[in-house]
Amino acid sequence: MDSPSPAIPVIPPLTPTLSSHFNFPNADVTFSSSDGVLFRVHRKNLEVCADGFAPSGFEIPEGEVVSLSETAETLELLFQFMYPKRHPGLDTTPFNVLEPLAEAAEKYQVFPAMNICHIRLRDMVHEHPVEVAVYAAKHDYPLLLSEVAPMMISMPPVDVVRILPANLVLPWTRYVQEWVRVHQDVALKLPFGASLHYSGGLSHANHMPGALQTQRTYNAFEPPSRCSWENCVAIVLQHLGAGIHTLRNLDQAFDMGITREDVERCCDWELSEWRRIIEEAITQIPKFSTFLSFS
Repeated sequence: MDSPSPAIPVIPPLTPTLSSHFNFPNADVTFSSSDGVLFRVHRKNLEVCADGFAPSGFEIPEGEVVSLSETAETLELLFQFMYPKRHPGLDTTPFNVLEPLAEAAEKYQVFPAMNICHIRLRDMVHEHPVEVAVYAAKHDYPLLLSEVAPMMISMPPVDVVRILPANLVLPWTRYVQEWVRVHQDVALKLPFGASLHYSGGLSHANHMPGALQTQRTYNAFEPPSRCSWENCVAIVLQHLGAGIHTLRNLDQAFDMGITREDVERCCDWELSEWRRIIEEAITQIPKFSTFLSFS
């Protein structure tokens, strides 16, 4: 006699989770988040505050649920910008929540959310420069992109390329080459006159402004040990030689490890001139956004 087949357990249908804030009885459109939470909202609010959801002429059959790729956490924030109430300030919103919200705001063109997300992401450029740069490039914020790009120079190149989308790798490479040019052709070369220090009996006083010349003079027979220029050059070149990222922190690159009062006035003037030339060259580097048109 055959043994009876084991009973197949009956699993009751799952009750959908409803948003606690967006479950209006008179809603005329229902969205489902990627993690299964339903949002019952009003089409009219979407039409007024956003441009990326279904247009007014597009009919959604009654009872049909529109699936979205965003999580419930993101949609809870996003839909708050579509109703006449005080919108979230996002002042303490962590980056891992703010970034997908900003992307959703841009995707669905939720205008009230787009601006505040842009402002808050700009506040986070120091902590997340590459991610903010990707956001700025993707959604056409050239000023933000140009602001954050120099900060990325301080990061390991491999880390930057790993995060950047493929379409930004070539523009980024060209942008970095401009920093390499300044590093090699300007930063690692002494300013005019510096190499003549104690060469052929000359001193820095020969190349300094007249007011400083009267305060410090040397002659060919004065012991070089009284001037620290060679040590200054060695220290700065050692710092700058570490790579182009040193151009982002010239205070550290020109740190002698002693107080400026202990540096000879002639050396101090030459160091200041050297740094000024580097800073001027950096200001001439084209903005990162200018390289996007060549990609």
